[in-house]
Amino acid sequence: MHRLFLAIPVHLYDYPKIRDDFDPFLEGRWREEETLHVTIAFLGKRFDAGKVIETVDAFPWSFDPSLLGRWDYFTQSRVFVATTHNPSLQTLYERLSPLLELENALLNPHVTLMRVKRFNNAEEFFRRMNEPSLDALGYLKPKVILYRSILHPYGAEYQPLKEWQL
Repeated sequence: MHRLFLAIPVHLYDYPKIRDDFDPFLEGRWREEETLHVTIAFLGKRFDAGKVIETVDAFPWSFDPSLLGRWDYFTQSRVFVATTHNPSLQTLYERLSPLLELENALLNPHVTLMRVKRFNNAEEFFRRMNEPSLDALGYLKPKVILYRSILHPYGAEYQPLKEWQL
């Protein structure tokens, strides 16, 4: 099954260290570093890639630069994430919505780092996750990419189809 989405790629300053720091407490599949992103608009199977590219190719892409500043864990979807507070991402979504017939939605900008299968030590994981960090974890790159997500039994594979620089 192929699904499309628009996303902003991110750079983490030290992803191997993040993985080393949290690996003892979690079991699951870490996302590949080169595919880390913040999803702006999930398009699913409603459009083909050519139609999306044609629709947004001349779109005036813009959002404010921002840092990834803290961790979170989304209990319902069981994902460990890095988050950013960036209201301009919501504005970007709202500007895209009429072009792509998207529903009104409130974004929760985040980067999925791992889908957690189980905890080896939940107490220590949450203690470390909630420790205040003095340094930023990474940043949003100044571009938007249209990705194709291909679902496999082992997880999703992301293929970049088109990139727009800011």
